[in-house]
Amino acid sequence: MVDAEKLSEIVKLAPVHFDQGQADLNGIGQALTAEKLDVSEVLAASWCTFGTANIEALVDAPTIAFVHSRGILATTGKRKMLGGKLKYSTVDFTSCRGYGPTEHEDPRRLGKFCIEFAGPGNILLGRLQWTWRAKRFGDSRQQIMAVAEERDRILQLVTTLLG
Repeated sequence: MVDAEKLSEIVKLAPVHFDQGQADLNGIGQALTAEKLDVSEVLAASWCTFGTANIEALVDAPTIAFVHSRGILATTGKRKMLGGKLKYSTVDFTSCRGYGPTEHEDPRRLGKFCIEFAGPGNILLGRLQWTWRAKRFGDSRQQIMAVAEERDRILQLVTTLLG
């Protein structure tokens, strides 16, 4: 049984910059249960996107990344349209052979700050991505730096856990 009050508080406090969607707390609780993860084990949560392909397009849907001592669970608690299976992604730290920060910028004034996780053979296990969009007119540095700081906050925690 998931502590719904604590889960609600974690989701409510997860920093949001440019990536946010609708969170289904019941579905998130089911994902935690499926991964044998208690809500008290969650060390940090952040709205971002989770990618598993080596492409730089901004095609991944917003999700909440839950960092815990054994890895990362990324979900909004939604279900797949066909079959109704719960949608979530994970990175298991025991499979992780390397990780690190990376950045991607597009000439159309958008980009992302990422943490990539590699498994055996340098296969991409997953990528946490915090996207940003620069204003057409005006200074966007404050917002972009805030996105970078959020990535760095999660990276520091991951470094502590994997270091």
